[in-house]
Amino acid sequence: MRKIFKVLGSVILVCVLCFGVLVGYLMATEYKPSDVESLNINKKQGQVVKLNTEYSALDWNVGYFGMDKDVDFFMDGGKMVLPIDKEHVENNLKNITKIIKEQNVDVAFLQEVDENSKRTFNINQVKYMDDYFNDNSSIFAYNFKVKYIPYPYPTLGKMNSGIYTSTKFNVEEAKRYQMPIPFTFPERLANLKRGFSVSYSNIENSDKKLVLINAHLDAYDKDNKGKIAQTKMLVEFMNSEYAKGNYILLGADFNQELRDLTREEIERVPENLWRAELFDKSLLGKNFKLYYDSSRPSARLNNKPYEKNSKNTYEFLIDGYIASDNIEVLEVKTLEEDYNHSDHNPVKLRYRLK
Repeated sequence: MRKIFKVLGSVILVCVLCFGVLVGYLMATEYKPSDVESLNINKKQGQVVKLNTEYSALDWNVGYFGMDKDVDFFMDGGKMVLPIDKEHVENNLKNITKIIKEQNVDVAFLQEVDENSKRTFNINQVKYMDDYFNDNSSIFAYNFKVKYIPYPYPTLGKMNSGIYTSTKFNVEEAKRYQMPIPFTFPERLANLKRGFSVSYSNIENSDKKLVLINAHLDAYDKDNKGKIAQTKMLVEFMNSEYAKGNYILLGADFNQELRDLTREEIERVPENLWRAELFDKSLLGKNFKLYYDSSRPSARLNNKPYEKNSKNTYEFLIDGYIASDNIEVLEVKTLEEDYNHSDHNPVKLRYRLK
């Protein structure tokens, strides 16, 4: 019996030491972005923005090109941790970029783009899109930068992921702003540290700027507190730019329900699964408005592979835009892609600067 306790004690000691080494490694390599950082611009000779001219945008959470209709996800009540295989990721990357190019938009706001991550077989999706949209300027900002995520099994491992903006417009400057982080130590070490990216474009015959903002708010924060704090920060920033007379357009995955649903409608999703809580539109104030296609959902829950209209299929409307009142929105439409290549469908916007 004494020998058993000794062996058991040795095993426990080894486990504690291994855990300590892991925590120490994650602390030493933790991504600690500054409140404001300049971003590199993959800069091309872009168009000068003009007033009273129609433009278009596409907002799309591409699900790291791995979250197609054939997968589920462990955080949403499914079982899978990683995409099915490398071929799936490559096909989704090929098809999504083709769809974006066919839409011929002036700016694309993309979320969940991997640069070099285990889950997407270390494919540099940023470089792929820079090469594919080679006439556009682009910026990339990290939301996820962790050397090793030790959970679940198989582990997520190395993660480098973020938000990617591609545009035909001239880009004079680009910055990343760190948003509030709802996670505490030690969970914070291997978790998302979300920021929003901002690019500035000149406007013909004007001293004002077009300010393009790309954002992806937290999903698994407790009681929606992280998303609310992040929304408040975004609105505060947009108001500061609006006070300068600038034109502001934000494309985002808000991870909040944009429709005015009742509590009963929200709770149709079982309590043990992820739910999209309501976006508080009162936070926007008088100078900004939320734009979305109320006729159809933009995202699905990954509790199981997608089968249209099947039992236990849950959908949300969480993707859209915020625009300042000096921008006239002509149309907003969610494109019917049936989640073939991502767990979100793209949302297209037509607009012009007044």
